[in-house]
Amino acid sequence: MQWAAQSGGASLNASPRWGQPLKRLLITVSILSFWIKPISAKGASVSVVPSPPYGRMGSNVTLTIHGFSEQALSYNWYRKTTEDSNKIISYSVPSRMQIPADIREKVYPNGFLLIPNLTLSDTELYIVQIVDSRGVIAVIAQGQLRVYDEVAKPNIAVNSTNNRENDSVFFTCSTENKEENILWFSNNQPLSLNERMSLSRNNQTLTILRVKREDTGSYQCQASNPISSNRSDPLTLTVIYGPSHIEIFPRPESGEIKLRFNDPLTLECQALSYPAAQYEWHVNDTLGSVYSGSSYIITSASWEHSGKYTCWTRNKVTNLSISEDIIINVIGESPGGAIIGIVSGVLAGLVFTATLIYVLFFRKTSQSCSDGSPNGTEEVSYASINFSTQKSCLVTQSPMSRDTIYSEIKKR
Repeated sequence: MQWAAQSGGASLNASPRWGQPLKRLLITVSILSFWIKPISAKGASVSVVPSPPYGRMGSNVTLTIHGFSEQALSYNWYRKTTEDSNKIISYSVPSRMQIPADIREKVYPNGFLLIPNLTLSDTELYIVQIVDSRGVIAVIAQGQLRVYDEVAKPNIAVNSTNNRENDSVFFTCSTENKEENILWFSNNQPLSLNERMSLSRNNQTLTILRVKREDTGSYQCQASNPISSNRSDPLTLTVIYGPSHIEIFPRPESGEIKLRFNDPLTLECQALSYPAAQYEWHVNDTLGSVYSGSSYIITSASWEHSGKYTCWTRNKVTNLSISEDIIINVIGESPGGAIIGIVSGVLAGLVFTATLIYVLFFRKTSQSCSDGSPNGTEEVSYASINFSTQKSCLVTQSPMSRDTIYSEIKKR
């Protein structure tokens, strides 16, 4: 037997007379060849690289050899290990023939391995054994191939879609392939976990402890692998809460609204609640509601509108209720002053009317009795009026006379 050590490998020549010892030696050399480092004679690292990097079910992939630029005599491809039972194919460079020839896989002259019509079972570790021109195993390199299928739409579920604040919520995401990566989305945005949220080890379960109103919204889970992704249908989480944070508008800092007499006013009551709260208004602590609704309208303020106004709000699901008060003070003339003003106006009108009548009457009388003589002296005329039980007589001066008339009334 002759043994010769050569760079990058080993060569073995033996005579048949060696028998069994030679077989054992050959087995030993075969085992040792697996541990040959994937480095070429030029010191370059050799590796098997899939192209594309990930296999897609039903498509093709080529296992390329990177880092080997020497002349090769043959290429031997294996799956998982270099045992003969795991050999896929052998290719002779000089003859450009592969054994077996009638299989799915094909080897190119540069040693690359083509695998068409990929299936999930093609996911495996692939090993190439390169024999150089001297017939020496120069390199044993390997690379991992992973084949993926298109991701199916995942299903999302929750323990309850209607939850009260501080309840616990559990979302689950179901996928066909357990190896798929899972991401969670809230309102179409990647979910940012807070101190109340947690994910299971495989991200398939999302837990929200002490759920809050800000957790309301749509939730989705997305499953993905290196070649595709798919997102579940949205699932809406509703959080029931309130009422809380009640406010009345307008709201002066003093808590009291000064409203001028006859001016209008609209009070608005607002509270945070889901479902929407119901509103009632009470005035001066009346037992029955004065008005139902979030708005209370005063079209024209009167003195009766002064007082305390209370807005009651209630959530019919949580059965919780809260209230808020505000004071309205109607300002302007006092009620007594208004009455006095009205009476004074009426009296002034009567006095004015009487004065006008008096002036007009006496002015007319004065004109009818003034003297028209040139010297301006007044002559006194007397008239005698006698009353009797049988007959009365009235004597007057001529209508043309403008003298002052003095009358004497005698009774007989």
